[in-house]
Amino acid sequence: MTDDLTRPNETPPGTEPAIPPQDSIAATPADEPTPAPSETAPAGTQPVVTTGAPGPNRMRWAIGIGVAALAVAVAIGAFIVLGSRPAPEALKYIPADASLVAEIRMDLPGDQLQKLGTLLAHFPGFADQSTLPDKIDESLSRLVQQGNAAGLDYRTDIKPWLSGPAFAAVWLPAGASASDMTDPPRFLVSATTTGTVSCTAPFKDQAVTHEKYRGLDLFLGPGAEACVTDGRQALLGDVTSIKAGLDAHGDGSGVDRSDAYRAARASLVGDQLAAFYLNGSSYSTFLRSFAGSSLGATPGSDLLSLVGAFPDWAIAGVRAEDDALVIDTVTSAPPEPPAGATAGPSLLPVPAGHPSVIAPMAPPSSIAFVEVQGAGVNLQNLLTRLKAVPELATGLQMLDGAGGAAQLVGWVDDAGVIVIDDSGKPSGGIALVAKDEASATQRVATLNSLIGLLAVSGAEGIKTHESTIAGVTVTTVTISDLGSLIPPGSLPAGETLPANASFEFSIAAKGKVVLIGTGEGFMTAVLNVQAGASLPDQAFYKKAMSRAVSNPQVTVYVGIRDIVGLAEALMPADAKSRWESDIKPYIAPFEALSITASTDASGSRQRLTITVSNP
Repeated sequence: MTDDLTRPNETPPGTEPAIPPQDSIAATPADEPTPAPSETAPAGTQPVVTTGAPGPNRMRWAIGIGVAALAVAVAIGAFIVLGSRPAPEALKYIPADASLVAEIRMDLPGDQLQKLGTLLAHFPGFADQSTLPDKIDESLSRLVQQGNAAGLDYRTDIKPWLSGPAFAAVWLPAGASASDMTDPPRFLVSATTTGTVSCTAPFKDQAVTHEKYRGLDLFLGPGAEACVTDGRQALLGDVTSIKAGLDAHGDGSGVDRSDAYRAARASLVGDQLAAFYLNGSSYSTFLRSFAGSSLGATPGSDLLSLVGAFPDWAIAGVRAEDDALVIDTVTSAPPEPPAGATAGPSLLPVPAGHPSVIAPMAPPSSIAFVEVQGAGVNLQNLLTRLKAVPELATGLQMLDGAGGAAQLVGWVDDAGVIVIDDSGKPSGGIALVAKDEASATQRVATLNSLIGLLAVSGAEGIKTHESTIAGVTVTTVTISDLGSLIPPGSLPAGETLPANASFEFSIAAKGKVVLIGTGEGFMTAVLNVQAGASLPDQAFYKKAMSRAVSNPQVTVYVGIRDIVGLAEALMPADAKSRWESDIKPYIAPFEALSITASTDASGSRQRLTITVSNP
């Protein structure tokens, strides 16, 4: 049997469901006469006596139903037995009140050995899969040597302690203050070992004392640190946490029995290389206590209302795929406010994810793309929360004179950023999706009017001109002397702008999208995008987004290989030699990075994916 969370239980020997042999169940076709009992009954058995024609049919139906019921029972039993995932023994030593629990799987559970091997095969030195474990050990040994002041060797000193699942727990102080943060939090490491390690190694050349606790020999170091082994399990940490871990295991009260932890761990799909669980209740208590002390406010200050209620749990998992590294982060839904609690500010509902309006406008030369759906609603909700904080409310009252948040950003549905490779240099702009085409046109007209007023009011160095690109009117603004627009004393002491510092940007409305970009080069690239030839139609983007969460409200795409190529072209000649030999071979396999996120009533899910391929 395995103690892997990500593998099914094995049926213990001798407990397999009893399935009668097939030859013990005789079924007679309905169109054949029933043989006489003397012809079918084995010697020494009581024959079945039937009377009347309907009897055999009823008996066959009864046998058939019985066999079907038995098959269903066996299937359900197999599903329960084989489909459950037993908690690793190491997890049972982690108390349920831990603030943070990290799961490290150096044993590469389930499909992770093969998946990680295929992923690493894209990089130099990992092509031979048969030597993968040795290559991983070699890489970890180098890392330990580079940052190791204690002379530890990974293979002999560390690897025996990681012969299976390992968990690390941290407790955040419940009554923290700014001064308390100088004290280290409690911690506990529960490791599955080879069974050959002892607590003498962690305390090498140190004076230790011993204490018996729950029948085990507890090693106590010169400080608060301690160690104990219990069969193949080893616990390292402070004395209080180790005793709490032994109590959790002995009393069956570990985090493996926590409904919140179980729900969090079940939300991660597939085997994981590592997972990180956050206890929302513990973290929220710490955050409010620390914020109240450090900010000079009472615990539960309105400043914390900016983030809203913290969810019951959050978890992140790291998983290897054949051609990608995938990091999932999942949070539960925010808890309902307790009875009698003061109601928070009324917020607008955030719209659900929907097909992107901005992405089809991104040119194939895009090297980065960001989209936030419901950006206008999110900004209004943020401003509403800020105004509910007494320390900030007065300063935000000026917004009311400009029509309030609804007038300023209420016209925006979605917002995005597009960065392109513009003839060997980066260029970019923002895209704002209005409610309709009329709103977009009106906003651009208002911006153009304001800029025109600045130009005719005598402001130095401001020039505008209009052009038509792909049938769209584009206004380009050139500011040839930025310094003339900045009031004296606005810059930090000692800071000055370069002489004749200039800037250029363009404004246009295409359909219901307002575009503001760094000049006509950006506008030309965006406004000339044809259907079927945009960023979403490119291979790297498709591959990166193939693992996106469903209906994402946030999308981030970074073309790693495109950005590296752009940086390489701008690289000084004296740096290229080292780049080509020492760095590029390990960077070249990376294709793209993508982040997608979605939130609904059940909670939120974010996924970060880094894709690779042969360069």
